Amino acid sequence: MTDPNKFTQSGDPNYELEQQTEKISGDAQEKVEEERQRAQQVADTTPKTPEEMLNNEDVVAPKTKKKVAEKKAAAAAGKGGKEKFEVDLDRYCSFVDRVTSPASKDYVSYIERLTELHKAGCNIERLDTAAAGICAEGGEFMEIVKKVKFQGKPWDKANKEHLQKELGDIMWYVANAAMALDMRLDEIIYINTLKLAARYPEGMFDVNYSENRAPGDI
Repeated sequence: MTDPNKFTQSGDPNYELEQQTEKISGDAQEKVEEERQRAQQVADTTPKTPEEMLNNEDVVAPKTKKKVAEKKAAAAAGKGGKEKFEVDLDRYCSFVDRVTSPASKDYVSYIERLTELHKAGCNIERLDTAAAGICAEGGEFMEIVKKVKFQGKPWDKANKEHLQKELGDIMWYVANAAMALDMRLDEIIYINTLKLAARYPEGMFDVNYSENRAPGDI
């Protein structure tokens, strides 16, 4: 009997995944195109200047528009004060939704974007894990430092060990980020060294070079 795998990719362990991915991609195309058209329409109709914002009822609530006019008049008359600035929060949330990308709020668009990144060779799952973990563990590290500085947490062996462990957690995620970028940790350090050596040509920190960076220095 002829082996069916001889003429197809069904024997490939990634075949089923690829088939599912293609199906999701195909199903999502129409919706993604609709979202793109809607996003373009929002971009075309969204006010570009403060004056346009104030004259657009979909973006700024009438009460806010009136309050702005009153504050301008008060400032012109030399009666400016620090009054509470009123904002229509429902309209603000509507505005936020309109300027949020489809992949950030729609499941199909999100899967479509993940598929695009996967096909482009991006290890998005590991990269996403690393980015989330670096931020989360960095926050935990900062929390200890904050309490030491401002809340009377003692500078003792236990808290230093806690910082060491949190730093180790950060490094674990940094290692994942390096793998996601297909790099070694020593390569990351080397690139950083080259960047800082170029930024500070005299080999020492200088506030002028720090604040006035050359084009491309990120």
